[in-house]
Amino acid sequence: MSRYDFAVYIGRFQPFHDGHLACVRQALELAPHLIVLVGSINRPRNIRDPFGYAERREMIEAAIPAGLRDRVIISGVSDRLYNLPQWVAGVQAAVGRIVGDAAGQGASITLVGHRKDQSSDYLDLFPQWAFNPVDAVSILSATEIRDALFGVPEEDIAGVLKGQPLPEGVKSQLSDWIDAHDDAWRALRSEWAFIKRYRSQFDGLRYPPIFQTVDAVVLQAGHILLVERGAHPGKGLLALPGGFLNAEERIEDAVIRELREETGIKVPEPVLRGSLRARARYDDPLRSLRGRTITDAFLFELRPGPLPRIKGGTDARKAQWTSLAEFQSLEAQIFEDHFHIVQDLLGRI
Repeated sequence: MSRYDFAVYIGRFQPFHDGHLACVRQALELAPHLIVLVGSINRPRNIRDPFGYAERREMIEAAIPAGLRDRVIISGVSDRLYNLPQWVAGVQAAVGRIVGDAAGQGASITLVGHRKDQSSDYLDLFPQWAFNPVDAVSILSATEIRDALFGVPEEDIAGVLKGQPLPEGVKSQLSDWIDAHDDAWRALRSEWAFIKRYRSQFDGLRYPPIFQTVDAVVLQAGHILLVERGAHPGKGLLALPGGFLNAEERIEDAVIRELREETGIKVPEPVLRGSLRARARYDDPLRSLRGRTITDAFLFELRPGPLPRIKGGTDARKAQWTSLAEFQSLEAQIFEDHFHIVQDLLGRI
């Protein structure tokens, strides 16, 4: 007899592997219905998040045996990196909608998951639900699966895919996806090779390096200044103007320098400094594929008027003014955590 009305299982599933399927089976022993919440649904495509929400949903549906499929409800939730209460509220709302529609608000709920490291801390954020740990069937890593697929020679992908700990339905989905998205697949493999070379510079160091960068959020008349990245990582994505701190400069001087280098903005430096409205540090450990990278972001709010002339330079393929309304719809096209940085800084003013 089931102990709960609903079980809830949260994950990124990049991709959905045999360990995930084992968790689904265990969860369905606890409840007649399982809500699978797919996280990071609006992330830009990169080697950590190569598959979008719809693609991962199809993988999960293909993996679950036919006899269990009608007991699993799949939904998604966006990241809110620097507003944890907002992310928790999003999870609560998604579960509430499903449970309310299916069984009313009095339904009993359990959260299921496997505690493996600090990334599992979210399991403690929902005290209103019971928690049931699931057994680790084996040590399976989605990261290792992605590395195996990105790193293998093109002609060997089919053989390597066949040997991965993935449900057969997922293997079929991945094979079809690779065939249908040749450009995206090649871009991911290229980014993976770049990141591997980049990080190999620091092999053998006793302590991995910690990088310091700066980013500029420039607002004027309801618009935000963005650049299109011209190189890996994030080639082709929109980003905030910014870059690495030089050893001989102060952090505020660095953000002014990077802003002018990447956008050529026609605003005198004293005016830029006088337009500074907020500043904050962002240090999510996984915010950058390159390694541990901490950024200081500065919000500049220019006086209303014609938008200053700009032109992409250095690492930026181009610079552009984007309305704040349009920016809100671009989360899946924004580099790293820059969308979340903007949301946080806007809240501060």
